[in-house]
Amino acid sequence: MEKECSILIIEPSVIVREGIASVLENKLGNIRFLFADSTDEVYGDTQVDSCRIVLINPMVLNNPKEEFQKLFVRFNRQSVIGLVSTHYERRLHKKFSDNIFLNDNRETIEKIISKHLKSNADGTRDNDNALSDREIDVLRLLSVGKSNKEIAEELFISIHTVISHRKNISIKLGVKSTAALVIYAVANGLIDVNDYRG
Repeated sequence: MEKECSILIIEPSVIVREGIASVLENKLGNIRFLFADSTDEVYGDTQVDSCRIVLINPMVLNNPKEEFQKLFVRFNRQSVIGLVSTHYERRLHKKFSDNIFLNDNRETIEKIISKHLKSNADGTRDNDNALSDREIDVLRLLSVGKSNKEIAEELFISIHTVISHRKNISIKLGVKSTAALVIYAVANGLIDVNDYRG
């Protein structure tokens, strides 16, 4: 039986991607890797769905603002870790679940990958951008065309609380439009596309 894909590496440099794979395989052992040069190669590839971690060089994102959104919708169940090949301050890469830098030593790299393999094994995701259960409830109702007032009545909360949840959802997902929120909800199985009343 073929090993389940553990890690997808999106990196155009063969040296970098083969190098990181070699470092991880030597220490962590039973890992199957998939490689891609760009995000375009993986968006339509169902083979990558089984990967538990996505390592991506942020330099492959042509339009980072738009592509971050698309990336996190596509890989909403995986840890998306920046594979930073240039020297940046770590605080600049807070959107990723974590980051691996070229000047990180073996121990740091192994620790980061091990942490995410463990957190993904039990279905949890170590990510501050994960929606709370209540935010998911609000997003579902919003996505099927309910107004703030209707959502408040259905969830027995105030309209002010609904508005606060909507702001938090937008911030966490990095999107502002209702259409983008609906796309996220459909892509993540929170609603059926036929339920959307737009």
